[in-house]
Amino acid sequence: MTSVMKVKSIVTPFLAAVALSTFSGNADGPGTPLTYRHFDVEETDDRVLSMTPVPEPTAPRWARDVSQENFDWTAQSGDKPFFARPIPFVLAPVDEGEPFGKHNHQPSITWLPNGDLLAIWYSTGREQGTELTVLASRLRPGADAWDASSEFFKAPNRNMHGSSIFHDGEDTIYHFNGMAPNGGQGWAKLALLIRTSLDNGVTWTPPQAVDARLIGRHQVISGTLLTNDGALIQNCDAVPGGNGGTALHISRDGGKTWTDPGEGKTKPKFTQGATGEGTIAGIHAKVIELKDGRLLAFGRGDTINGHMPMSLSTDLGKTWTYKASPFPPIGGGQRLVLRRLQEGALLLVSFTSGNRAKPESVNMTFTELKTIGEEKIPVKLLILDNESQMMVEYWQRLFHDERYIAVRNKSPKYTTLASAFGIKSIYCESEEELPEKMREFLFDYDDEPVLFHVRIERTPCLPMVAPGQPLDNMI
Repeated sequence: MTSVMKVKSIVTPFLAAVALSTFSGNADGPGTPLTYRHFDVEETDDRVLSMTPVPEPTAPRWARDVSQENFDWTAQSGDKPFFARPIPFVLAPVDEGEPFGKHNHQPSITWLPNGDLLAIWYSTGREQGTELTVLASRLRPGADAWDASSEFFKAPNRNMHGSSIFHDGEDTIYHFNGMAPNGGQGWAKLALLIRTSLDNGVTWTPPQAVDARLIGRHQVISGTLLTNDGALIQNCDAVPGGNGGTALHISRDGGKTWTDPGEGKTKPKFTQGATGEGTIAGIHAKVIELKDGRLLAFGRGDTINGHMPMSLSTDLGKTWTYKASPFPPIGGGQRLVLRRLQEGALLLVSFTSGNRAKPESVNMTFTELKTIGEEKIPVKLLILDNESQMMVEYWQRLFHDERYIAVRNKSPKYTTLASAFGIKSIYCESEEELPEKMREFLFDYDDEPVLFHVRIERTPCLPMVAPGQPLDNMI
């Protein structure tokens, strides 16, 4: 991978004045890295003027006993798929005085040169509140549990909405974050900040501003991208609501200067075949670079013909073409994952329905197979089948005196259904045959769709929300 620090570009004085951040908290550059999590801010009514880190007298847990030896990540790969149960990383602090709210949301995770995983997320009582802060935790090589969390990034009396953390593959760790004005509620107006680490996240440069203005289009979403030609891209929600698209902030010089190609442009109409300038269809969008250099994005909201919106750009995000994807739309509390795997394939992880109160199974959405089969869209469809509506069953068990109705379902033969639409299919009903069939599913069908039907045990559906309760009161 080419280091982004080697990429250079020429920026006109006009763009530098209008579209690019020229803010610097230190006249000599980003400043000396240090271990800190709190920083003081000076601002006017509409922009940040300076940010000064407050050194930590005692290192927070994410900065303690961190190895600086390089880890051989390539030795972890093999010719068989690896499966492990989820390891929760949102863990309450154990050190006195550390903050931890009831609402923990918007995580971002990256791998580090020393073999650690570093996760960050925000914790708060209210999403709009000034108490909202960013926490962090580490998973160290060979450990079966994450470290207890501790505070990672916070300016006093400010909502720190939206975070992303990213390793560029050349030992630089990037941290992007939004920051509201002093006392400001919510995330409609944010400054967009960046800092970097060269020692596995122990010390960080003082925060700099990608854009010091307290405006929209700055709510950071996890999913930082480094293109093959060295462009660094940070995706941010363009609006504070559920529809309105995603902005991209782009740097061609390793994060020194930035541009938002959609700033000041007419708001696009997200309809089939329409084009727009500088804004992706859907909030919380994830972006990936295709083999031919185009950018592909999927988002939440801004649905097109009842489907999740898909956006394509041939000019690094300056213009986009909008289409309906073959996937169902998602809704509140849901986020998609879009990644390129090391083997080259694209991975999309999403949901079968945007309605969490009445989740849909594949039995309610399998008509999408017709489009996938006709267009030969090379997607991989994984069906985990326990022949049950487990969330509904547990509602009936916990809140309706075990009066069960319509919670056990006899599944159809999904392999036969796939064949009816001309789609390859695989079936698995034992743990012993799973690794080989998963290898076949992932690697043997690169240019055509394939469906994998896996029988699984009946297990509780968690987390869940009791009838009539708010989303921040989960079981």
